[in-house]
Amino acid sequence: MTERNLIILGGLIGAVVGVGIGYALFTERGRQLRADLQPEIEGVIREAVRLTQVVDEFKTGRPSAPTAASAWPRRTV
Repeated sequence: MTERNLIILGGLIGAVVGVGIGYALFTERGRQLRADLQPEIEGVIREAVRLTQVVDEFKTGRPSAPTAASAWPRRTV
């Protein structure tokens, strides 16, 4: 690919991402989509925190201290 093509491709990808973000933030259906996905997103974040803790325990050979992220209460909407 030439440099020109990469610039055009980057612009198109940026435009598509911008449209998606605008939809999610500024439309009623986008707000509903965010509300529906919130529990799944929180679950992914919790699992990522747990994975990070396991990796840290593996690297150091000792249990890691609880983090603030693992102690946060679950938000219900």
